[in-house]
Amino acid sequence: MFARILVAIDDFSQSQAVLDLAKDAATEGLTEVRVLHLRLREVSGFAWYTRESRKEAAFVADAATFDLRMAGLAAGGGVRYAAVDRVAEAILAEAEEFGADLIVLGRPRRGEVLTRLFGSVTLRVIRQSGCPVLVAQRKGSLTEKRSEERRVGKECRSR
Repeated sequence: MFARILVAIDDFSQSQAVLDLAKDAATEGLTEVRVLHLRLREVSGFAWYTRESRKEAAFVADAATFDLRMAGLAAGGGVRYAAVDRVAEAILAEAEEFGADLIVLGRPRRGEVLTRLFGSVTLRVIRQSGCPVLVAQRKGSLTEKRSEERRVGKECRSR
């Protein structure tokens, strides 16, 4: 269905839902997947600073690539630099360079109210993308917790 999928990974501890969604959308033997982790840079005074080391950034990209390869997918990945306020543009530029048919992202980190007030990378990518964008739920999301509560409630009632 999709020949090329770009998977943008931010935080490895929250990436499993994004990777699972990419695995579901990919077709083994037909889909090429590229993992993108952006190493964020910000300016303070007259110098650029990064929030994570090269090793930490490489670990995130390599671990996600390994997970996709273990699922039988043709996957590659890498780390790119991006300014803190230009993350969406960096994701879209990578998608265009790669020729992505689909972009897979995690949901916004901010809550619903703050996302509506200040926006988010996910919303900017959705609005500006020329290809479909799938948004995965973050681990421990409210929807996931509610479905777990319903499942436990049904089990208790059936006893």
